[in-house]
Amino acid sequence: MSQWLDRCITGYFQLFGLVCGWTGSRLGRLLTSSFLMLILIVLVGQIVFYFSEELPDGDSVSTYFVKTIRSVNVAYNIIHAWITWMALVQCQRVRRLLEQLPLVRATLFVYRHLFVELFLVACALAFVHNEYNKNGRYLEHLRYAFSLQAVRARYLQMMLLVDRLDGQLEELHHRVASGCRDYKTLRSQYAHLAKVSRSLSHIFGFSLLLLNVICLGDWIIICNVYFMVEYLQTLPATWLVFVQAMYVVLPTLVKISTMCAACHRCVAKSKLLQKQLKDRPGQTPLERSQIEDFALQIMQDPIQFDVCGIYHLNLQTLAGMFFFILEALVIFMQFVSVVRP
Repeated sequence: MSQWLDRCITGYFQLFGLVCGWTGSRLGRLLTSSFLMLILIVLVGQIVFYFSEELPDGDSVSTYFVKTIRSVNVAYNIIHAWITWMALVQCQRVRRLLEQLPLVRATLFVYRHLFVELFLVACALAFVHNEYNKNGRYLEHLRYAFSLQAVRARYLQMMLLVDRLDGQLEELHHRVASGCRDYKTLRSQYAHLAKVSRSLSHIFGFSLLLLNVICLGDWIIICNVYFMVEYLQTLPATWLVFVQAMYVVLPTLVKISTMCAACHRCVAKSKLLQKQLKDRPGQTPLERSQIEDFALQIMQDPIQFDVCGIYHLNLQTLAGMFFFILEALVIFMQFVSVVRP
């Protein structure tokens, strides 16, 4: 990845309040910190306004559905505020992590997800413009789209760092495959990569947990739109309504899937490295002992990405998340059937 592309991506993350900035000057850090504080103040103001505002009197069922959707929207604001606050608190820690993960060559995988991210931004702007033409509440919808896109960009932020780690692990794999016998250096490099993977889990783990939970809220929005259109006639039954609802949930599912796939690929390479060492014959008893110690180190200190120690990010976990979402939706639909007119 070129330096200018990395600067553009960092500026994109900084625009949404996800990082404190890449500049090393004192004035630059002051400006970026002030910008993050401004975003944090705006988000806190929206959260306070939600809890202090009272809904107008009306049909109790319709009011319930409207309040449910608004509660999911404010949940995005809360998660966005948490991520922005942690970007301020962990600024130095993230900067040290980036120094330990040098830039690697950009792959088709990276360019594909950057294109998807830009496409989502364009869709968000089109959504805001459409809502402005319908009811004129431009600022309200712009704030919602801003928090929604910022929370989704958190997946891309970690995915790019995992891709950097995967590139370094690939270099280590090539060194072993080329016949390098400096096992002390190889073990030191692997221990460094395992430590970096734990740092990634500590920095991004809790926010990813919140993002996976809010995905359930996205599906609740889909159910709300369905029941309001089909039973309550609160919204006109048009394709645009369902497209806007699916726009909320589908990109989140895609980002979760690609995030788990990237982590799974990185973990698989570490397991392949262990298998490669086990199949490698040693020429002397000392070399065989070093190979066994290296393989044992990989087994005892594996490269993995966990979320607050609850579960690991891989394809197996992805299937479990989908089943959990389906079970929660079944419970929600049973509850809604009670209040159906």
